[in-house]
Amino acid sequence: MGCFLMSIYLLNNPIIHNNWGCATSVVELFGYKNPDKKPLAEVWMGAHPKAPSKLIFNDSETELHTYINHDPVKVLGQRCSDKFNNRLPFLFKILSASSPLSIQSHPKKDQALAGWKKENSLNIPLNAPHRNYKDDNHKPELVFAVTEFHALNGFRSFSEIIDIFERVKGPILSPLVDRFSNNVTSKGLRLFYEALMTHSGKTILIAEVIRNIHMAIREQQDKRRLQAYRLVLELIESYPDDIGVLSPLLINYVILQPGDVMFINSGTLHSYLKGTALELMANSDNVLRGGLTPKHIDITELLNTTVFEPIAFNSIKIRPQIENNHNELIFHTEAEDFQFRTIKVENQDIIIPVSSAEILFVLSGEISIKRKSKKADHNNKHLIVRAGESCFISAENKYYILNGQAKVARAVTPL
Repeated sequence: MGCFLMSIYLLNNPIIHNNWGCATSVVELFGYKNPDKKPLAEVWMGAHPKAPSKLIFNDSETELHTYINHDPVKVLGQRCSDKFNNRLPFLFKILSASSPLSIQSHPKKDQALAGWKKENSLNIPLNAPHRNYKDDNHKPELVFAVTEFHALNGFRSFSEIIDIFERVKGPILSPLVDRFSNNVTSKGLRLFYEALMTHSGKTILIAEVIRNIHMAIREQQDKRRLQAYRLVLELIESYPDDIGVLSPLLINYVILQPGDVMFINSGTLHSYLKGTALELMANSDNVLRGGLTPKHIDITELLNTTVFEPIAFNSIKIRPQIENNHNELIFHTEAEDFQFRTIKVENQDIIIPVSSAEILFVLSGEISIKRKSKKADHNNKHLIVRAGESCFISAENKYYILNGQAKVARAVTPL
């Protein structure tokens, strides 16, 4: 395969048309074409075998995972190749939702490997609707809000969960809440959540809570309680018999403004409700669901892979570290597979060192990108990348230079 700019390539990225996707947002933001008005839910930028990006070279295209497999050490870098078994460790996405995604969590690495092996041994096809594990990897993930973005992320504090449920309990719910109140621990929360999810009378339990929410909401002044109750009433309109509608009473409701970032670790219950964002995650498609979906729900597996510990609301948004003469913001997380950065380019050269393969996505404006080289001009051609476009940068490029007027998102591996 030929080489342009010493392995800096524009990407042709697959689009996923999930029903919850928004048909207009990425059209308006990034100029995507959508004449059939399909939901443009996700744009995948990466090398996951389910939907790999393609490298654009002259008039031909090559799937990214094929390019990496040809020489993983050269493309990924020695340390990345060794650590992640010759695979690009992250998956980068545009995600655009007009309605809620399922309540879900993702397994830890050992859980994913065990589940993958078990389902393989049972000869469950990869595309089977009841299959939980599509690969052997964990899936921590980060969200960068492009528009205002609404989500659920992590359990509320024990005391807040009890307080919220106390105000809407009736004869059916009361025994469950009382048991949790007498065992305010991680185990108590797990038992409470399991009791809700497996309740034999879910329909009448939901109806009881909804009736009491309508009464409680009239006298609410606490903002977080009010938001939770209102969100339950919104969800019940689309999911009338789904116990997942009660999830906002358990999980932090977060509204990100454009530029805000949050992290979701493996084992964290969450849902994306509406808005457009960039999503950066470990290279996996493993999802365990707990409601708000017609898709397969495996309560036993969900319980075994969920971490039943609260996440403090004021710790959800990540504050960036500033580097590169204030041009670059770095968002540190616990993830070893990926790191998210943004760069503001303002008509001056910004020299970027490379330690492993990267994907750049242009959020706004236009950049030119070239290798940092003292060699002949053919090594210093400019590649133009515009808003909504992305490019792949091989690790063999020790440096590259950005110029133009743009805001750029950068997906890297922190090595």
